[in-house]
Amino acid sequence: MRILYVASDQRVPGRTGGSVHVLEVARGLAALGHEVHAIVHREAGVPDDEERDGVAWHRIKWRPDHRLFRARAGAAVRRVLAAVRPQAVMERYYNFGGEGILAADHAGVPSLLEVNSPAVDHPGSLKATLDTLAVVHPLRRRRERLCRTATALVSPLLEIVPDFARPKTVKVSWGANVDAFHPSRRRADLRAALGVPDGATAVLFVGSFRPWHGVHVLEAAARRLAHRADLYFLLAGGSQAAEGAGYRGRRLGSLPYEQMPELVASADAGAAPYDTSRLRQLRLGFYWSPLKIFEYMASGLPTVTISRPELDEIVRENEEGLHFREGDDADLARVLERLAGDPALRARLGRQARARVVERYSWARHCAQLADVLRRIAA
Repeated sequence: MRILYVASDQRVPGRTGGSVHVLEVARGLAALGHEVHAIVHREAGVPDDEERDGVAWHRIKWRPDHRLFRARAGAAVRRVLAAVRPQAVMERYYNFGGEGILAADHAGVPSLLEVNSPAVDHPGSLKATLDTLAVVHPLRRRRERLCRTATALVSPLLEIVPDFARPKTVKVSWGANVDAFHPSRRRADLRAALGVPDGATAVLFVGSFRPWHGVHVLEAAARRLAHRADLYFLLAGGSQAAEGAGYRGRRLGSLPYEQMPELVASADAGAAPYDTSRLRQLRLGFYWSPLKIFEYMASGLPTVTISRPELDEIVRENEEGLHFREGDDADLARVLERLAGDPALRARLGRQARARVVERYSWARHCAQLADVLRRIAA
């Protein structure tokens, strides 16, 4: 099939979960033999049009150059669509987007809306408040228009899709690149360069340091464990590198995606200490795409995370990892001490994590699910 993938606000290559998602989906579909054209945001120093990873990348921009005005990319998207003549269009959902779905509708091309974040209002939603102040509810009307117009939708959680669109929504899981993220990428010299003491258990966090990612909980637990010479903490992401504040370890700052497989494999445990009280949207359910968890698992790391529906299915207690009480840094410290003191437990959980992510949560499996939906709507 010839597929046009619209993710106009994402930058590829990039360092965010969104950019990784777009990259892996585009090249995963291409690896299945499809002709993939992807529309992403223009960036200085990167060609506007190039063939890379088996994908034809088209980089565009609009005015004002902010994702809140992404719908203004419609003219550029229509130009690419007319040139490519796709058999199906897929768009990465954003409340201020819709240019791909609407262009496909105008051209009579079937479309798939990829819903990664809520397309419905949650309790206390700022968007709902703004909509009410505007009286005519423009934000809700637009997103509902997109959901009605799309031929089909895919989402990790049906509850983040409007009721009327759920019958045409396929539940899918995200994943990891299980070839790139592999235990064999472990490097002793990288551990030494990062300051990990010989024989210490290196606990890794990867993410953008947003409040609901729970970095504050992890660092509080790390301070409780500062007396333990056999524990060392590495935090990748955030705005800048720094030494650990009151704990053994360091913040590494933002790193290119290409460096992540070796970093993850060189750790001994992965931390995903979500604090869902910090993100009101999560009252709808845990819809978050836990890329960090899938990549930990693919690299053979046990994962320490909270117990919540959806997450419980990915990381099962004492099978692929261990759970701690959400927001409780003392309980997190207890679990990390247990892992540090039991190498056999870490090894068992890591092996089982690798096996489970290969079987159920790889980008290859995800792209096969997408391809099935795209073929169906294009038939």
